[in-house]
Amino acid sequence: MDVRIRAIYESSYLNIISTIFKDLGLPQLIDRLVPVDPQCQTRASDVVGLLLLDILSGRQALVHLERWAHDIDLPKLIRPGLDPSWFNDDAIARHLDRLYEANIHQVLSSCLVQIYKKEGLPLRVFHADTTDKTVYGAYESDSSDGLHITYGYNRHHRWQKQIGFGLIGNEDGIPFYGDVHDGNAPDKTWNPEVLSRVHEQLKQAKIEDEWMYVADSAAMTKDTLAQTKAANAFLITRGPSSLRIVKTALSEADAQPDSAWSAPFALAEKNGATHRVWETASTYEGQPVRLIVVESSALDQRKGKTLETERTKEAELLREEQARWERHPFSCREDAEQALASLKASLRPRFHRVEAVVEEIVRPKKRRGRPKKGAEPEMETLYTLRLSVEFNQDAWEQARRKASRFVLVTTVPKEWRGQPMDAQEILKLYKGQISVEMNFSFLKDPFFTDEIYVKKPERVAVLGYLFLLALAIYRVFQRRVRQFITPERPLKGAGGRKLTRPTGQAIFQLFWYVRVVLLELPDGQIQRRLGKPLTPDQRRILQGLGMDESIYL
Repeated sequence: MDVRIRAIYESSYLNIISTIFKDLGLPQLIDRLVPVDPQCQTRASDVVGLLLLDILSGRQALVHLERWAHDIDLPKLIRPGLDPSWFNDDAIARHLDRLYEANIHQVLSSCLVQIYKKEGLPLRVFHADTTDKTVYGAYESDSSDGLHITYGYNRHHRWQKQIGFGLIGNEDGIPFYGDVHDGNAPDKTWNPEVLSRVHEQLKQAKIEDEWMYVADSAAMTKDTLAQTKAANAFLITRGPSSLRIVKTALSEADAQPDSAWSAPFALAEKNGATHRVWETASTYEGQPVRLIVVESSALDQRKGKTLETERTKEAELLREEQARWERHPFSCREDAEQALASLKASLRPRFHRVEAVVEEIVRPKKRRGRPKKGAEPEMETLYTLRLSVEFNQDAWEQARRKASRFVLVTTVPKEWRGQPMDAQEILKLYKGQISVEMNFSFLKDPFFTDEIYVKKPERVAVLGYLFLLALAIYRVFQRRVRQFITPERPLKGAGGRKLTRPTGQAIFQLFWYVRVVLLELPDGQIQRRLGKPLTPDQRRILQGLGMDESIYL
């Protein structure tokens, strides 16, 4: 039997991503929002699907996409009948322009709403934040209303040419809203604007329930509070230390006895920080708010360094004061007493105890020339200030405790949907911000989002939105796998590590060496075969995802 090998594809995990993309109904939705051009051999969903696979497999420049399309199982991954040559850079550029003209923001929003519906994800709590991405090049825009790629300060206070990403998602990090905005757009204006957009998105999805909006301290503004109320939502944010109500809450918390604070509790299962909370109430811009003072056993790294610097500088200053006063004695006690009073008034050490006294010294009086033989030395009485410096461990611990405190501001009532929303629950919800922050590591990972090689800001915007869509599919994939992986039945990762909450990339690694062989039979039929059988863990993952090896064959 004469069987010829037509091709060998390094399929790895791409078939899983392709299956999820189709299972979510996104190709049909994209083609409905971006109608098929009868003069084009490809559809918008074809290009979007190819770009998503490109992003999630280790992104390369669009100019190389046609060559890459020859190296993958295109008919199986996208749809039958496609030719790799149809995905040249001109054709892709035209589709990027058509996606932009079809309102790429609305296209992404519709896709994200559909993902939430298909996955049955709760719409109870959303976490919001923004980040930036560095770009290079001189971009030529066809419109003044497009994305403004401009210079601004990034999160590390470096001046760079950049674009901004805004994300709102659930506790699993799956985006419900995303946008690509100007490189220097401030968070204080982004928060109230995005709240109204999310509210409209929820109404389009026919969802009118109340929800909670969790954001960082930039959300603590009059406009954000007002817009939160208008959007049928409640706000949870961190109060800026410069706010008067925050300063007052911290001052009142300092005066509270230990019995007024909650018992220490931990949010993490293992080796996590412990917290204590104390709650009060106030008003901000005419709206009632709850203020929750949180004390954490884990001191913020930057605050810890600041305290250490202050302590070191204070110790050096006190040593200099010791040496200075001991070198310059006084001739009369009155002057020494006056200097002592002035010294005590000026020294206000935070981390040391300082005892200062006037000490009387009787010593031979110094005179010029050689003293006469047998002459008794003339004595003089001088007065010096003696400083005794001791490190104050109690004051140091108290300063560290105060530095580890921060204030959460919320409009969430103490009971919501029949559930108590006490201070501990509010802190737990706020700590969920890590989910959106982890998404930024995806958007900044050069494996997924390498340099953007396009000429027009409009195409930069479309690529940015496709990065967000790829992120959503990545998080859906990760969430689905984590649902059936337990500590009792972990996965075996690279190096024999046990994976109980595997990341998407860790799961990707398990499929890196899956190959598909394309065979041509004597009668001209084409068959696909796996290069070697799947491992038990690979089969287990596919089974848990509701798939089998047929996604490759």
